[in-house]
Amino acid sequence: MRLSISFTKSVFPFCSVLALALTAALAGCGDDSSSSPSAPAQTPTSSSGALLPDAGTTPANSSGSLPDAGTNPTSSPDAADPTSSGIAAPENGSFTFATTPGALALAPDEDGFYDMGDVYKAVPQTSKIAFVIRHSKREKSNLGTESQLTPIGIQMAQTLGTKLVGEEPFYYASTNFVRTRETCKNIAVGRGETDVEVVTWDGIDGGYFLTVPTDTLDALVSNKGGNQKYIAQYAYGAPFTNASIASILPGYFYDLFERGNQFVNEVIVANMPTWKRVSVLVSHDMLLEPLIAFVSNRTIDLKFYQTPFRWVNYLSGIAVIVDEAGAVTALPVRGDSVGWMRPADEVDESL
Repeated sequence: MRLSISFTKSVFPFCSVLALALTAALAGCGDDSSSSPSAPAQTPTSSSGALLPDAGTTPANSSGSLPDAGTNPTSSPDAADPTSSGIAAPENGSFTFATTPGALALAPDEDGFYDMGDVYKAVPQTSKIAFVIRHSKREKSNLGTESQLTPIGIQMAQTLGTKLVGEEPFYYASTNFVRTRETCKNIAVGRGETDVEVVTWDGIDGGYFLTVPTDTLDALVSNKGGNQKYIAQYAYGAPFTNASIASILPGYFYDLFERGNQFVNEVIVANMPTWKRVSVLVSHDMLLEPLIAFVSNRTIDLKFYQTPFRWVNYLSGIAVIVDEAGAVTALPVRGDSVGWMRPADEVDESL
């Protein structure tokens, strides 16, 4: 299979378990946490540890120029005041798109997620779809851009591909990480696509909701509960309970709802005319945790700061649908059997 990597710019471009403690740290932009607090067993278990079925040109802005796609400015004239933690849940009017499937014959599961295969089959050919999802299960050692998918992760991505089988080719884009590229490639394998281009795109960088570089967040919270805990508190408008950082941390995040609307409209919808009818964009949990909380209006439970410490699962994310009249719908989706996970329950495939 040929892998062709190219770089584009986005319309709004930004970018082992320690038992009984929230000490998981995300190492750098888009890195995923590898540990979590222990919790009582609960069904369904994390899908990353379950047996799996057999696998069957970005438009410029009005000025005609764009800043470098790899930058993540600390402020923006379009962003909300980042000093506010946004604890109160906003009204549905904060959305600039529909958050229910409308006339589509779709229903969410008991957790509030829509199955990606069901979405693909239900959306008419006159509409376009962009799936923005977390990568598949990756190895715990060698964290960084070179961390690869595990055998289970490869199986998971290929199984998702079998749910998305169709005659049309897809558009694939990922961050500059092996695990995100390989997720795209293995979804394509499951679909039966043999000559896939995976575009590397910083528009879906994991730090999109941050006003600071991810390393800055790491340095502040890595010894105080880890990124997962504080990203989840931000995403759900919960108070930052650690007094030593509560006066600092709110300024590290954009307003969830204003930034989420920008992502859907300025990063995804504005670029969809240049993509194929169906796009698969693979990123990281640091992006998808806030996005799912945003699109679901904080009704889906991914509250890693409280038991049972749920976090966004591999292959979960959002679907953005644009119909022929230009109406936009965004839904929380899952590519595996369960949309959430508990990292402490993950199977260590090296054992």
